[in-house]
Amino acid sequence: MRPMQHSGLIIGGGIAGLTAAIALRQRGIEVVVCEAAPAILPLGAGIWMAPNAMQVFARLGLADRINAAGVPLRGIEVVDEQMRPIMRTDQARVRAWFGHGTTAIRRAALQQILMTEVGPEKVELGRTCTGITEELQGVRVDFADGGTRRADFLVGADGIHSRIREGLFPGVRPTGSGHLVWRGMSEVSLTAHFRQAIREAWAEGLRFGFSEVGDGVVDWFAAVPAGFGSEREGLLARLQAAFASFAYPVPDLLAAATEAAIIRNEVLDLQPLPHWHRGRTVLIGDAAHASTPYMGQGGCQAVEDAYALALCLAQHPTNPTAAFAALEQLRYAKARRIVLTARLMGRAGYLYGAAGAVRNFIIRATPRWITEQQFRGVYRLDF
Repeated sequence: MRPMQHSGLIIGGGIAGLTAAIALRQRGIEVVVCEAAPAILPLGAGIWMAPNAMQVFARLGLADRINAAGVPLRGIEVVDEQMRPIMRTDQARVRAWFGHGTTAIRRAALQQILMTEVGPEKVELGRTCTGITEELQGVRVDFADGGTRRADFLVGADGIHSRIREGLFPGVRPTGSGHLVWRGMSEVSLTAHFRQAIREAWAEGLRFGFSEVGDGVVDWFAAVPAGFGSEREGLLARLQAAFASFAYPVPDLLAAATEAAIIRNEVLDLQPLPHWHRGRTVLIGDAAHASTPYMGQGGCQAVEDAYALALCLAQHPTNPTAAFAALEQLRYAKARRIVLTARLMGRAGYLYGAAGAVRNFIIRATPRWITEQQFRGVYRLDF
């Protein structure tokens, strides 16, 4: 007789939570997603779904839809302010290894694809979690609207400022260095050389990255060190002045930006937690292992978590605690490595003067096979 599959509750309707819901339901495990926002709005900028995430989406039957809604990329480069390569990856080779490259897509478009696959009837909006209680046969979740839900297990997919994490590990807070990332989207038709590619320019303690996310729409970010200022008044003029020495298309992208639509993100991450679970509650994505954005892996690691969680719960259908321990065995080491490597890349990218020149020389002199080996370790799935 087949063991009874338990039902679950997911807190957080972002990439981690929705992907987990899809993966779990495909294995016959019923879940409901509770999202604090009162509506799913087309907010945010773009996101890069690297080959590890795209492999997961292929297993879920979603890769073609994501590629159609976004821009499959042919190259990724780190460059200097004159757009001269410092480091590059060949996405054709990556596709040969993994079957998928990196796809740039509007975050809102990705979320809509995931929401449609989950089914809107399985997502409850305006549900802000205020507390969790472990009970004999499950978990009780209390909400700000006075409601309560019970489930056999609970998944905290509620991001870097997770309320679920606070319940499991009180006092754990994300930390940062004061750096900011300003993100926007500009309607600019790039010249052929810059299309279907990610480029991130490093120069004098500044970083500027960009890629198409649709025909004539370019997602960009400007990473600035502490001291740049966090105030919005005069923001676009300050960005234009800071990046004035950067070659095309950076000035054009900033000239076409809408100041009010630029998003401010503080650069934060989490010190590695001792565990991601306690009892019948588990954390995934940024709630468990938020990293700085310098590897472009935050959302991708969340997607890996979501799929691995479904595998583990399917293998331990009556024992969520055993499933969550198995999830950590699969995912903890890699996610921790990404967090720590992203920190190092963050520090390297902000170097300037002689230190920046030495950095560029060392990276350019590094044999391609070493760089490719490092990327293969990131893109390879261990499950």
